[in-house]
Amino acid sequence: MSKNNTNTPNTSSDCDCSPDCCQPKPSRRQFFGRGAQSIAAIGIAVQTGATASEARSKPSGWFPTGLGQTRDMTVADGLIYVAGDSTVAVFKPNGKLMRQMEFDYTPRCIAVEGSRMVIGFRDHLWLCDLDGKPHVKTQCLAKDAALTSLAIGGDGSIYAADGGSGAIWQINSSGKILERLAGGKGGRFAVPKSFFPITWAGDSLVVAQPGRHRVEQYDADGELKLRWGKRTRGIDGFTGCCNPVSVAVTKSGQFVTAERGQPRIKLFDNDGKLRSVLAEPEAFDTTEHEHVDTDADLVTCQNGGIEVALLDEKVIALDHTTASFRLFDLV
Repeated sequence: MSKNNTNTPNTSSDCDCSPDCCQPKPSRRQFFGRGAQSIAAIGIAVQTGATASEARSKPSGWFPTGLGQTRDMTVADGLIYVAGDSTVAVFKPNGKLMRQMEFDYTPRCIAVEGSRMVIGFRDHLWLCDLDGKPHVKTQCLAKDAALTSLAIGGDGSIYAADGGSGAIWQINSSGKILERLAGGKGGRFAVPKSFFPITWAGDSLVVAQPGRHRVEQYDADGELKLRWGKRTRGIDGFTGCCNPVSVAVTKSGQFVTAERGQPRIKLFDNDGKLRSVLAEPEAFDTTEHEHVDTDADLVTCQNGGIEVALLDEKVIALDHTTASFRLFDLV
């Protein structure tokens, strides 16, 4: 990961994938699988008089956020913070809404640690208390910035993933911009504009590059410590245009990832080898996800997506497609 001064000009596109890659077509197996599902649903609809869409069963266990569009989530002190619309909503794990904070702008990402909350808007940050009252507002990070994810380092530094420039901004606890961290060819991470997942784990910054189907781990000085992941239709890697779309790290250093398209949540060991699949596509509302994946007006790297975070021995999954969240066992 290279370090640049904050005056580096921005030249960005929505996604580093090729145009064809951003419009994924189903494999032969997926095609026949979808066909079988459609036939089964139509059969039920004929018997009950319902439409095929209505006939499909909905998965249980999901809690609605009540938001029209969710964008990011974090977990702190046993509570779930969800950013979306012009709101940050705070929930208990049982789905009960605790409080809601309204803003004049759309919060795109959020991080909470101790008594402070950091909210990322399109091109700047607010450093707030837990009621959403800002103490510091940063300057605009870049003209074409599109903030998607935040992480708070061990020294209190804030890392802001910018899908617009394909870079990560490092900001101190007082709101001063320190550095622009970049990686890969042309000083960009290979990320879509809407999915640039980062998180802090122990003494490392963990970065997912959906455009390259891999996860990377850097130390506080920006030196690469670990890189793993591959593009494959096999379950042990990542498929589709841009995956994974979210990553979290357990206390023991294992990785939890989320994928869009065929939605899944997986657990990888400390070296990036698959341990288990925590949630198969059937755990999600496949009707809604298939609509996102096949509708000609929606098929881009920017739609759908799942956020994951950890709470004790549970994985919290926020499904942006349905604006709802659910708990899965971390086993």
